[in-house]
Amino acid sequence: MPKGVREIHVPDSKNPHTSAESLERKKVHLTIPRTTIQISNLTKKTLEQVKEMEHLETYDDAINFLFRERRKNLPSTFGCMPDNGSFEREEEDDPYRLPS
Repeated sequence: MPKGVREIHVPDSKNPHTSAESLERKKVHLTIPRTTIQISNLTKKTLEQVKEMEHLETYDDAINFLFRERRKNLPSTFGCMPDNGSFEREEEDDPYRLPS
């Protein structure tokens, strides 16, 4: 499969309860739009190292890996508004609240 093409599975339009044939799925290929960017040689070498160390196939995979790793290390926003006081639930009847 060419790079930039993602395979998705679409169920048959037949009623799934009527035939065993409906259990098969059609394969549809979608082309992901691409863009060109300019990066320095140092950045390219760094991305190549990330690809090699993490066994990734493309620079896009390497960049997405770096994004995921960054998200893991973002500071928590827990307690960022201490002046608001503690949370207290209203005692009104709430039709969506599960009984405790």
